[in-house]
This record gives sequence, C-alpha cells and structure tokens, in this order.
Amino acid sequence: MIKLIIFDFSGVCYTEEEKPYLHIFADKHKLKFEEIEPFFNELIVKSERDEISGKEVWNRVMKEFKIKEKYGAERIIKEMVDIKEEKKDMLELARTLGKRYKTAFFTNYNRDFWLEVEKRFNPAKYFDYGIVSYQIISRKPEPKGFLGILEHFKVKPEEAVFTDDSLKNVLKAKELGINAIHFKGKDEFVKELKKLGVNV
Repeated sequence: MIKLIIFDFSGVCYTEEEKPYLHIFADKHKLKFEEIEPFFNELIVKSERDEISGKEVWNRVMKEFKIKEKYGAERIIKEMVDIKEEKKDMLELARTLGKRYKTAFFTNYNRDFWLEVEKRFNPAKYFDYGIVSYQIISRKPEPKGFLGILEHFKVKPEEAVFTDDSLKNVLKAKELGINAIHFKGKDEFVKELKKLGVNV
C-alpha cells in the first residue's frame, strides 16, 4: 500500500530556470551557449554538494568569460529565479494527494539558489517535507536523499512513489525498490498513480 509520494522539483512541480537563464545570460554578453554551459554545469554539480556556493558559481563564470557586471552574483541569482514559475496543476495535485498521503520533494540545489527559490515559492505550502542536495552533501541520483526521505517518514521503499523528469533519477529510485514514474506530464502521471492503487 502506498503511503508516500515524492516529487522532483524543477521540471515536475516548477519550471526550469538555470538553462533558460543561461541562454539569456549568454545572449546578453555575446557568448556562445555551447561554451558557457559545460563550464557552468561543472560548477553547479559542485555547488549542489555544498563544495562551493551558488554565488561562487556565478563569480567564476564571470571571471572565466571576462564579464564586467554592474552588479554581482546575488542579483544574477535573483534574476534567474525570477523566470521560474509554478506548475499550478501539479502543485494542486500534490496538495490534493497530501490529504491522503505523505508528500515530499527531492531536489538538487545549492544553498544560495535554494534560499531564493524558497523565498519566492514557499514549497512548504504544498509538501510535508523536502530534501535539498546541499543540505545532505549528496545529489540525485545518489541514494542518500531517497533513503533519507524514507527514513523521515518511516516507510519502506515499496510504500513510496517517486516521480522525476530525469530518467537516471527514476532508474536509481527503482534500484532502491521505490515505485518510480518517469514524469512526462500530469495526465500520464495520474494514470500511473492509479495503476499503483493511489487514490487520486
């Protein structure tokens, strides 16, 4: 019997902001997206494990590409998060499911980015609990966060459902014995939940 439903954050309940903003940033500074993206992504992975800060990510990007900004990394992070939006249909579904089941989110973020996201969206309105990668020094698809959420609710893997738009994260959840659904849209997600006996 399902007791817990775990949601990915960006791409499932909220829109993505990092890649879209990187396009905007590259265009603004006449850079090639294909050059800036791999450099940015390597730093982001480190920051999501709390090895460097979110501000340091942008400071290093500006230094590497010789960008002189009138304002610093803090303003850039705010600009980036400002283009992120709620997926209201999914958040309402999470709220509805939360009346019958425990709900959680699991996401990869660094501290600086997450504090801005949390301030803008207050996800606690929709979920009982959440884990952000920097808090545990481990990011999806590593197992630590999945296991931490299961432990928090004292549920077995087979009593939980996890959804993510990233297939590698879904496959890792399945390896751990969690019922995992590759997210492709709300309607398909609801169908898959019903197959698992979830009362939607």
